[in-house]
Amino acid sequence: MEIKIHARKIDSKLRVALYAMTSFAMADLIPSERLRNNVSINIHLKHHEEDGEAMLGEYANRYRPRDFKVIVDHHRAEIDDYGRTRTETELGHTILRILAHELVHVKQYLMGELTWRDKGMLWGGELFAPEYLTEQLKTPYEIEAYGREKGLLVSFFIKWKEIEEELGLTYSLDEEK
Repeated sequence: MEIKIHARKIDSKLRVALYAMTSFAMADLIPSERLRNNVSINIHLKHHEEDGEAMLGEYANRYRPRDFKVIVDHHRAEIDDYGRTRTETELGHTILRILAHELVHVKQYLMGELTWRDKGMLWGGELFAPEYLTEQLKTPYEIEAYGREKGLLVSFFIKWKEIEEELGLTYSLDEEK
């Protein structure tokens, strides 16, 4: 699997965590190592109209996608739902949670569960073209993504301690500096 991180001025430990989370989540979500080895994921931390989005890469085959672009808006993640500025640790956790959510969508594309069409998204052969956020949150592909994001995040943090020790990092994402 090829993973590229496109981000400016992010902490090196967060950069390592983004790589590690992507590898960890894809190994958990995609049982076939052969399939995972033929996937390219470009992760962009930048402004976006949503918290995040997973989409097919510019030249990806719409019917058998293997190239993906994942956007995580780390600027939106800086403020919580109550208008409070998140700490650096909370920000890292939020970015990783959003990434986990979007990687579930990558899995859905890879496994053929979710396909993109000009009129909307196809899930199990049924067309979904929600106009409003409340409708979108009721779609089966979003229900799965929201359901799995926290499980992936918690599992990743259990594994993070081992990764941290292996790489000689001095602090964990679950501790304040």
